[in-house]
Order: sequence, then structure tokens, then C-alpha cells
Amino acid sequence: MEYTAEPGQFVLLAARASADTHNLDTLQQLRASLAGQVGAAGSVDFEQIDRVESAAVSLASAHYDRIITNPTAPWAVEHSIQTLASLLLALKPSGLLMLAELVLDKPDSLDQSPVTRTKDELNQQLRFAGFVESQIECHEPVSDETLRLLAEKCWKLPNAAAFVDQARGHILVATASAKKPAYNVGAAAALSFGKKAKSSSAATDQPTRKVWMIHVDSDDDDAEIEDQDELLKDEDLVRPDMASLARPGDSKPRRKPCKNCTCGLADGEDIDESQACKPSETKKAKKPVDVVNVKSSCGSCSLGDAFRCSSCPYLGMPAFKPGEQVKLGGSMLHDDFMP
Repeated sequence: MEYTAEPGQFVLLAARASADTHNLDTLQQLRASLAGQVGAAGSVDFEQIDRVESAAVSLASAHYDRIITNPTAPWAVEHSIQTLASLLLALKPSGLLMLAELVLDKPDSLDQSPVTRTKDELNQQLRFAGFVESQIECHEPVSDETLRLLAEKCWKLPNAAAFVDQARGHILVATASAKKPAYNVGAAAALSFGKKAKSSSAATDQPTRKVWMIHVDSDDDDAEIEDQDELLKDEDLVRPDMASLARPGDSKPRRKPCKNCTCGLADGEDIDESQACKPSETKKAKKPVDVVNVKSSCGSCSLGDAFRCSSCPYLGMPAFKPGEQVKLGGSMLHDDFMP
């Protein structure tokens, strides 16, 4: 990928200096080239991607027009979702992100590898972070020298030679580009719910629209719809008269059967309805309650009104012993308190 910038732009160049020690000259040449392109009105800043990833540095919000990250070999940076989110905040609306990253040619092509995702997964990660118009521009295999440098210096694998033989042709370097949306994160816009006044001429020219009218766009506009009125016949539209609704033969309506019907009316039999139906069960008259010899079911009748039920026949009487005749003590003709 050719990294370029436009005059007057603010550019951020991010890389891992510990991995790019042998390529510092290439990194400095790229920064000098970008500085010449942006001119005196712009600027090119450099930041270590490790500090951005660990949140040790806070990038200015919506400050850069273009961010270029991990541009030179050995491309040891794997951009996490947190790193991409920080870079998204640092970009201006519609700003451009250009990055390079190592990817696998296909999923699970290597048993054990520090490189874990494919170019499609990298593109998906960019979209998850909030970027739009993300695309992978090119991807090509990594050379054996770069794989050996990664295995020995960056990943510090115990058997670098065996890893190079296994990963040869399966690890690629992919360059991608993505844009920030045309609005800044946290931007707000006012919604106008006011009604616009229409002029008299406009009201007369345009017909009044129905509020609840639903317009459905159908691909089959020529489809015939069945007319519901055609399904009705002429006799269905004739209103019936009272004579047609009368009972045949001036028959009287039958009476309703009683609850305990024994005459057969409930079974639909033809009976003489002039005779009254005799129910099968008759209610027996209840015996009067013997208040004097009543037996208590709760055992609290003799204790007084505070312990009696609401239906107790002894309500209002004083307490007494079970089996004892209730008597009123003292004289009821004199006051309890004498002057």
C-alpha cells in the first residue's frame, strides 16, 4: 500500500518501535515523506501503538484527518477492538484509517500461531469498532526472513525454524483502509416536531392526505381482487318480513324445564304442558332451633360474648357454666349506684 496524505492534513503515524528497530530508517523515511506532503499547514505526529493499546496515552479527540498504523515490516501489531476504538475517536468525521496486519490464509490453518484471524475477520473487526467503508486492499505471503524475525524477536518461540517451515505460505500481510462516519461520536441533532403552516393556495392545489392511509407497493399491480359485493345474490339483499319470521302453525313456545324435571320436558319428549311438573325431590322444612337445649359446637358459648360466634343463640346473655340455668343477678329495678 502506498501511504499518502493531502496538503494541510493532520496525520498520526503509529508503530511498535520495539519490533521496528531494524526498520527505523524506513519508518523515518515514511514520516519525512508524509511531512513533505502535508506541508507547513499540516503536521505528522508519531506515537507508539503499545501506549495507545495500554491506554497510557490519550489521543486528542477528532484531531487527525488520517491515521497510519503498523506500516512497516515485520507488522507485529494485532489491532484489538480497544485500540481501534481509540483510533476512531482520534479521527475527524470522515477521516481515513490505513493499517497493515498479519492474517491467516484460512481459519485453523496452523495449530499454534500468534496470528489468529483471517482477512475477513479483520474486516469484520473494523466494522465492529465503528468504521465504515472498510476494505482489504491487498494481501501477500510473508517472507521467511520476516517469519524468522517474528518468531525469534517478537513472539520468542522456542523452535523458530520449525515454526517457519509450518507457517510458510499460511501467514499473509494484509493492508486495509476504513473511514470514520461523517459525524463525531456523541453528536446530537435537534428534531423539529412543529407543524408547518400551509398557504391557502397550496391547500387548494394539493388534495388532503388521509392520515391513516397505508400505501403498499406490490410487484403484481395487475392482480385481480375479488369483489365482495358480487358474492351476494339478489335474494341475500331482500329484507325478510314479519310473516316469514313467525312460528309455523301459530305454535306457542315451550316452557323451560324445571331444575329437577321428571315429566320428560328436559329430554325433549312430547308432553302435555298444561300439567305442572312435579319435581323428584322436595325440600324439607327446617326444624326450629332449640335455643335452650342447644349444644355448642365450639365450646365457647358459656364464656361470654367476647368468645361467641356471630350466630350464637346466647349473644347478649352473661357468661355461665355449662348446664347451668342462666339467671340475671341482682335487682334490675334499682340503679347500681345509689346516691
